[in-house]
Amino acid sequence: MNLSIPVIEYLAAIAIAIGLWLSGRRWPERLAPISKVVNRLMHRRGSRLAVVIIWWWLGWHFFTM
Repeated sequence: MNLSIPVIEYLAAIAIAIGLWLSGRRWPERLAPISKVVNRLMHRRGSRLAVVIIWWWLGWHFFTM
């Protein structure tokens, strides 16, 4: 199986994200669950705007090319 380096990096990032998600669900006192992080992040207007801009940038650079 011949995978390119970007594919391996994306798979590693997905695996790390799933591991962090599971850790947050298993040990919420050590690592905040994703729902709490998102609620805290979306609390202020500036951070909501930053999230929209980041999603726009990701979509523009990765999904249009």
